[in-house]
Parts: sequence; structure tokens; C-alpha cells
Amino acid sequence: MSIRPANVEEYKELAAIWLDASIEAHHFIASQYWTSQVAEMENRYLPISQNYVIIQADHTIGGFVSMIDGYLAALFVRVGSQRKGYGKLLLDWVKKQHEEIQLKVYQSNTKAFNFYTKNGFIIQEESVDSETGEKEFVMLWSSVRKPRYIKSV
Repeated sequence: MSIRPANVEEYKELAAIWLDASIEAHHFIASQYWTSQVAEMENRYLPISQNYVIIQADHTIGGFVSMIDGYLAALFVRVGSQRKGYGKLLLDWVKKQHEEIQLKVYQSNTKAFNFYTKNGFIIQEESVDSETGEKEFVMLWSSVRKPRYIKSV
């Protein structure tokens, strides 16, 4: 298993991983919403991000992480390859490259929220995603200052 920068030719596959994992993780949002966003993901968001893929033993992409400066724009693991530690490996990869990382996570996505909390992210504020109307947390991880508390939900 290895992590490397993604190639532009892989964006279609990354968008497919994103779609499948988004539908599974965000059961509280209609799957049609995610399907309607695939082209945007592939043609707009991935090209403006620094993307890293994790390569599985069979040489296929197991997941990816996308960063825009210090913002974690995406962290998705292929459905069927989840619960193998790939998400943590990808997150640790980007933590080595940034002093601070900010992200947004839907409040209803308790698995992702718990994952980020377990990995040192703290809630900075609550907001509402303008596209879905879903409540979300803005979270921050910092290698510089360690949090004194973690706000629990």
C-alpha cells in the first residue's frame, strides 16, 4: 500500500469513488443530489485541489484525499475498501504537510464526525450547507496548539 499524488487521468475514477461513498455516508441526503454533482466534482473541484490516492495491494485506488491549501475538501475511501485504515493513513499523510487543517462535516454524518474527533479535530463553529440545507460542523486540527477540550455532540 502506498500514497502518491493523483493523476489527472484518474479524476473520473476518483469522482466515482466519491459518488459511491457519498451516497453511502450521507443517507440523509437524496442520492440524486450526489449524482447531480459528479461532473462538478470531476471537472471543477478535483482540478483545483491537491489530490492524493492510496494504492491497494492489487494496485487499484482504495481512496483519496483532496486539499485546497489548508482545507480538507474531500476524504473518501472506496466502498468495499472501508474500515481498513485507509482514511487514517490519508489523513495522517496530509497532517504531515500542514500545520493546520480545516474541514466541514455534516452533523448527521456521525461516523465521519467521530473519525475526525478521534483524530484531533475540534469544532470551531456550526453552520448550514447552503446547497443541502444540512447542518454541519466546521472543525480544525492543529499541530501547533493542542486543544484543551473537545466539544461533544
